[in-house]
Amino acid sequence: MLSSLFRSGSLNRLSSSGARYSSTESARKTIIIGAAGAVGKRLCKAITDTGQRVIASDRMENLPGSLKRTMGELGTCVGNVDVTDQEALRRLFQEYGDENTTVWNLAAPLSVETALDPAVAEAVTIGGMEKVLTAMSEVGARRICFTDSIGSFGSSSPRTNTTARWLTENPTQDPGSDYGRQKRGCRELMSSFASQHSGDPRFAVLPGVLHCNSVWGNGTTEYALDALLCAPHQATRLGLPTGDAYVCPIDPDVRMPMVFVDDLMRGLVALQEAEEEDLKEPERGYCIPGLSFTPNELFTEIRKHHPGFGFRVELDSNMNKFANLWPDELSPTEASRDLGYVAEIGLKEMVEKVLTAHEERNVATAEAFKSMDVESDGVLDRLEIEYYVRRYLVRGRESYGVTGQNAVTAIVDKLMEDLDTNLDGIVSWQTFSEWNRSNTLEGVVLMVKNSFDTPEFKVNKEM
Repeated sequence: MLSSLFRSGSLNRLSSSGARYSSTESARKTIIIGAAGAVGKRLCKAITDTGQRVIASDRMENLPGSLKRTMGELGTCVGNVDVTDQEALRRLFQEYGDENTTVWNLAAPLSVETALDPAVAEAVTIGGMEKVLTAMSEVGARRICFTDSIGSFGSSSPRTNTTARWLTENPTQDPGSDYGRQKRGCRELMSSFASQHSGDPRFAVLPGVLHCNSVWGNGTTEYALDALLCAPHQATRLGLPTGDAYVCPIDPDVRMPMVFVDDLMRGLVALQEAEEEDLKEPERGYCIPGLSFTPNELFTEIRKHHPGFGFRVELDSNMNKFANLWPDELSPTEASRDLGYVAEIGLKEMVEKVLTAHEERNVATAEAFKSMDVESDGVLDRLEIEYYVRRYLVRGRESYGVTGQNAVTAIVDKLMEDLDTNLDGIVSWQTFSEWNRSNTLEGVVLMVKNSFDTPEFKVNKEM
């Protein structure tokens, strides 16, 4: 049962830059739970861009430095906030929340991750929402925004012009997955929060989210991001070995709704900022539409940039099931009418943006790989990696007793542990490129440097 205790505070806080401010300096602020995810990081920036303070929280101890930088003076990062930990949430809200606080709960596994472990997903998604609402009620916060999903729609839902209203008007429909049932559980909790605590819950039904980032989660609509990542590696533009054909895990003729992240941010901010009386839809739920396409349509557009792009179909049972359950298209009417939101990015623009971002990263990665590949044979061995680390990544003042070169063996050991996946002493271009999506050589050097605790050991950031 949610507590009915309401109270507010005026404690001093630290922004991400270290500047102090009090809660009375800015009446409006937003707490984002799950801020380190793909949507969360973008939403933090989008909201600070409106001039509001943002408290970005996540279960990780230290939130990414890039997140702190994008928020600037208006952002505060708070780590070690697990949505399943009631006490951690209570501390977060007692420190930063009051009746003027808007909350975004983004903490939830994706569709395929939920299918693989429904019990853990339920604890995070439904259990987490209940704990968030409890913490909100204790400080008097009313506005809770939630990212629902097309995964809430089952086989009986409309295929085109699908609305969030349909979910509220058909509460007993079977979404066909634990993922969809857990989203429904969150909507039910928010509805109770509205009636019991005069809350102001709002939910956005998200299609697949497309972006230019180098990493993403294990969801169904992410097949499109996988294909866009694969395409540049099938070409020989960088003088390196080419990759295999893309493996499509769903029916290539099934249509699914998507949205480019820039459009999504405009829609989410519009939903948060709308006056209560302007939200005409039941339970204040809105689809945030973007574009819809089939894999075949996506592949045709990719071939305009990479004519040799190839694929084969190997159906993934979970992904293909979801792809066929979900709607083909979302209705644009309600979000346009009440939020003033209209999507701007179509298939052509999206493909061009994402491919350009991947290709720019690939150039930098290829330059590093070719610099290490002394023998120009398209693979790396331990000696080549060690030579590169010694020559380019370790520098600065050294003494007889403390030298960065002493740490090279540990650095190379760590790199080979990460990169030599089949333990044959060889690192391929494909493995190196994949690793670079979420790692950097400099990052490994810094990690080992910190373990050695030698201030003289520096990274050459010019490389």
